[in-house]
Amino acid sequence: MDYLGPQQADFSNVRSLNLEFLGVLARRQSSALLAGLPGELSQRVRALRPAQCERLAATPFLLFSFRERDDDYWERLLAANAARDLFAGASADEGQMRLIAAGLGFVWQLARQNSYAARLICGASLHWCERLAERTLLDVVNVVAASDDVLVLREGADCALWRKLLHSGISNERQVRRAAHISALQYVLTSCRRADAPRLATAARAGLSPSLRVADETRR
Repeated sequence: MDYLGPQQADFSNVRSLNLEFLGVLARRQSSALLAGLPGELSQRVRALRPAQCERLAATPFLLFSFRERDDDYWERLLAANAARDLFAGASADEGQMRLIAAGLGFVWQLARQNSYAARLICGASLHWCERLAERTLLDVVNVVAASDDVLVLREGADCALWRKLLHSGISNERQVRRAAHISALQYVLTSCRRADAPRLATAARAGLSPSLRVADETRR
């Protein structure tokens, strides 16, 4: 089966949103977004020069996440049917709220038109894309407005990934930089499978246990 990948315009939007996100990270009031990184990496993010921000923003996936893999979190959000202004009483700064609205609008549109591209750009599951796409954009934005923790650093606790992005990923050499970006993309896309593995293993054990008990009783 053939899949239509992201278009150049999609990557242009990713770069623009990543730049905005790096600007948000540079502001002191957004320090909570970097809480999972050790001090040296957190400081390195804040110390990025404009040219380095441009290079890092070219990473072919969103550097921030809307917690796309947290099914329980999104089920609670969507079940709440919240409806309030995104900027009304928001605890985050206006730049962060603007990024959430713009980023969700971009991902929502991709999820409706090309879920495969959306999954590549933000590492989301097909289920998450479908749940997002079945809502109107205004509905999605209003639902998110009820939560102040939807925006997080992608793989925010993974020091190895961010060390790669903040060193090779901003290299002066284009080939080194591109290799780091592609390697990081591959890691992000495969990490969701690793995250699902424990749940699948637990489910498998739970499913097998009753059968084993029945077999034992039969032998007796």
